[in-house]
Amino acid sequence: MTPALGERASVLVLADDPRLTDEVESGADPENRGDDGPVAVETHATAPADVDEERLADVDVAAVTDEAGLDRVRSAEAVEYVIAYVDDPTGRTATDPLVDAVAGTPEALSETVSWLLARDQRSTVRAKPTRTPSRIEQLNAGMAELAAVRSVDEAYRAAIAVTEQVFPEYHAVVAVRDGEWVEPVVASSGTPVEDCNRVRVGAGVAGRTVQTGDASIAPNPNPEGQFGTLLTVPVGDDVVFQLAADGVDDGDAFDDADRRLAELLASHLEETLDRIGVTEALRTERDRLLALFTNVPDPAVAYDYVDGEPIARQVNDAFGATFGYEAETVLGESIDEYIVPPDAESEADDLNERLQCGENVRREVTRTTAEGPRHFILHVIPIHLDAANAAGYAIYTDVTDRREREETLRRQNERLDEFASIVSHDLRNPLSVAEGYVDLARETDDTAPLEKAADALGRMDELVADLLSLAREGRSVGETESVSVVDVAREAWECVDMANATLDVETDATLDANRTRLCELLENVYRNSADHGRDSPDEPLSVRVGALTRRDDGTATDGFYVEDDGSGLPDDADNVFESGFTTDESGTGLGLAISERIAEAHGWSAHALAAEDGGARFEFRVP
Repeated sequence: MTPALGERASVLVLADDPRLTDEVESGADPENRGDDGPVAVETHATAPADVDEERLADVDVAAVTDEAGLDRVRSAEAVEYVIAYVDDPTGRTATDPLVDAVAGTPEALSETVSWLLARDQRSTVRAKPTRTPSRIEQLNAGMAELAAVRSVDEAYRAAIAVTEQVFPEYHAVVAVRDGEWVEPVVASSGTPVEDCNRVRVGAGVAGRTVQTGDASIAPNPNPEGQFGTLLTVPVGDDVVFQLAADGVDDGDAFDDADRRLAELLASHLEETLDRIGVTEALRTERDRLLALFTNVPDPAVAYDYVDGEPIARQVNDAFGATFGYEAETVLGESIDEYIVPPDAESEADDLNERLQCGENVRREVTRTTAEGPRHFILHVIPIHLDAANAAGYAIYTDVTDRREREETLRRQNERLDEFASIVSHDLRNPLSVAEGYVDLARETDDTAPLEKAADALGRMDELVADLLSLAREGRSVGETESVSVVDVAREAWECVDMANATLDVETDATLDANRTRLCELLENVYRNSADHGRDSPDEPLSVRVGALTRRDDGTATDGFYVEDDGSGLPDDADNVFESGFTTDESGTGLGLAISERIAEAHGWSAHALAAEDGGARFEFRVP
């Protein structure tokens, strides 16, 4: 039963926090009736878990501070009134359908209890109110509804609904600035909004209020209208709230109390519109960021730091396409465990530390993808610059193709340098020799020096041929096929002057290779053995070609070797594959360099070793 006039009302606050218990019991006046309150308020507080059905049945009003209190009251059918005792009137507790009103201080709690017990919104269950709530109480009760709206249109309609409770004798309208006009958007029931006139900014009562920002009580400037006096209040910069009294202006339609209540309602409406504006702006920004994150063509990861580990919170489609992981696989996991190579863990730790300190880092890294290691420009973006961060973003821009192009260009530039050096030095020498002997022949009319000139020109022809071969070998070997090592080895032997030398092919293996280029490789190795493996062409030389076999310890790979029993490698054998390196003044120094480049074009590696019998051994290993 609702307490009768002069009776004491029992209020029980359900709160787990002892500080709230002390606040309520020390702040509330047990004898507070308000100016027009019909009942005294006696307030107590306790934890929800300590309240039984019998205790709840003895109270008139239950005040809850959280969802635990709501759940306890929800199960007790005897509780008639529920107040949310919270700071945020828009939170889940305050907006629960079970809640009848909201209060944020002990004083407001007492006033709200008085107002609740004085009215009856549940006519079939509760007794009729013993008094009419004051207008400020009605306004305060309407604020919970206003605070719960989520759109601008809802806010306007809620403000009109509150107005009809607080100012039932007046008509109300909300008008909004649209360019140079102030347009009515919502009006009281019974007043069609289309019957409300729009005015220019600066003209009429509403237009001047939008322009000046000043509230006013003034007669209706339209003598033919049905309204006499207008109470006009600005709501921010672009909205006007207006009350209109019926009949002619008698100067007494609105008083200071009306103006204060109207301004208070306008203030709450402005706060609500500001909140909705901020919420919409945040939502729009969030949607824009989400669209950017989702649609960026580069792989992107959003993650939170948990115990220093970057835990993936979201990945975009490009991440899955590039790294080969479905979102469900990596979400909730440390992203580093999936894409950071073992040799880059310290680098990843450094990036994580810098991101958590608020640094914006851009760095080239190698990461593991579904197609193997690839190179990326990693842009690590913290949420807050120059501050501690618990979350951030990482965007990976694949630069693998660019790196490969740069490497190809670097090798091409190195070959150009080699060509320039050889042309400027090695070709110039025989050219000078040829010119000298030709001049001598002219001066003496003796043709004998022309033989020397011819030898120099032959030397130049050999150099030019080697240079063309060196230039060509940098390109792809083209189509390959399975070729017999013994057939190609003997074919190459026939193309080289190997006087007093013998060939022994000790394998019948086959290789996937370009036959022409493999033949050229062997020719250059044979020629190197013939020119540098013995002191003169009259000395005998034995050359063997065999297959490399894979050892159990993995120290050798499949491939083939060319070995001679000559004088062996020079002391600086590590340089034998460098272009221009030679121990013979008449050599070009390009033969073995050409062989190595042909091997590399096939994906093989070339190695110079000492043979067991003291000669030179050249191995071409196939991974």
